[in-house]
Amino acid sequence: MFLDDVYNYLTSYGYVNGNTGWPLYEGYMPDDQDLTVAIYETGGYPADTLMRENQRITFQLRVRGSRRDYARVRQKWQDLFNALQDADDTLLQGVALCQAMHYGPLAFTDDKGRVNMTVNFRVTRQPATIAR
Repeated sequence: MFLDDVYNYLTSYGYVNGNTGWPLYEGYMPDDQDLTVAIYETGGYPADTLMRENQRITFQLRVRGSRRDYARVRQKWQDLFNALQDADDTLLQGVALCQAMHYGPLAFTDDKGRVNMTVNFRVTRQPATIAR
């Protein structure tokens, strides 16, 4: 699954988990933690062929911190953005190109007043990586 590849990439290069203080979750963000990073599958694009193959997928990266942590959340968001922006097969297996769909974080506060920043990425996979 593609999110597993993103998870492994960000973890193996030390951007999240381990001693960073920023746990990474796939498709889930626990409500009881402030410093948290999550990745989510999003809609993607229509299938490329009648066999339902899709080389163009999308995902969202979300970074959350505590109420007064704007600068800290912004820096973590920037680090992760830089790690993923323009990533290719040398970083993410089977990926021709990973690009943000917008520049700069989409920032908001949640119902507990915590700072959240997101960015959506589009990914073009190499044809050989598509399950048949």
